Amino acid sequence: MRRAPCAIGAIFLLAAGAGVARADDPAQQQFDYGLSEMNARRFATGCPALDESYRLDPRPGTLFTAAACNARWGKTATALADYEQYLALYDRMAQDQKARQGERKHVAARQREALNKLVPSLAVTASPGMSPSAVIRRDGIVLGGPMLGAALPIDPGEHVVRVELPDGRSAEKRVTLHDAEHLQVEAPELAEAATPTPEATPVPATPPPSEPQPPVETHASSRRTWVWVSVGVGGAGLAVAGVTGALALSKKGDASSHCDGSGGCDTASAASAGNSARSFANIESVGLIVAGAGAVAAGILWLTRPSAHVSATASRITPYLSGDRTGPRGGITVTW
Repeated sequence: MRRAPCAIGAIFLLAAGAGVARADDPAQQQFDYGLSEMNARRFATGCPALDESYRLDPRPGTLFTAAACNARWGKTATALADYEQYLALYDRMAQDQKARQGERKHVAARQREALNKLVPSLAVTASPGMSPSAVIRRDGIVLGGPMLGAALPIDPGEHVVRVELPDGRSAEKRVTLHDAEHLQVEAPELAEAATPTPEATPVPATPPPSEPQPPVETHASSRRTWVWVSVGVGGAGLAVAGVTGALALSKKGDASSHCDGSGGCDTASAASAGNSARSFANIESVGLIVAGAGAVAAGILWLTRPSAHVSATASRITPYLSGDRTGPRGGITVTW
């Protein structure tokens, strides 16, 4: 790596005079330590100490010395910025202050001219797929607005370009620059994480419409009941007729030997038996009538029961008789 040309002896003399007539304070301590480290070529410790001294007590001589240290350390961009800042301060000094600076102005001007030829630059651009919410940093410095894509002066060496997303993900790229090298790099691509698509809740499949089942014959059980009632009544009438018929025959047999055809009887018991025979005969007739009526009723109920085919057909027609479908004349449409 080439070093910025400088009059080493003149810079040391000018830097050494930066601490003259300063009080023994933290800024002076940092300056003394930094100058001794610089003279020992331990720039990694000396230059930061000089920078800290200037932060604590911003004196032009301290800034000039820090610029000289950074130039010898190879931090050409940092040294250039220090010299430019020193020259800006010098221009605002009063004449007596300028007189106390001696040759520092001329040395700073020569160093600035030499360093301008050595300082590298790095331009960082966003990748085409970069998320708008991404943050791009170069060595921890956020690059935004006009800084993004601009060729910015930077010290030679290794540098880190880092991309960060709000969700915590990050990616980085390392690049090394040398003196007078000018590079343009694209920040590592880090697309926004895709939003997971919520899983759709499975909708249970609608079962196909089943064939309407024939409705249960609501009157079937009552019809069967009446059939059995009619049969029972007929059977009871027939039983009564059989018993009373037998009794009537028995009483008629008792009365026939003591009574004539006109109904006249020679004994009271014979007359009573004849009357009983006639009564039992009448009851027998009623029983036979009841038995016949029960048989007829049971037969009619059995023969007039609805068939299974008619019930099933009616059940298929029933769902369409809701009035939801109308034909050309506004009537109910039945689909067979």
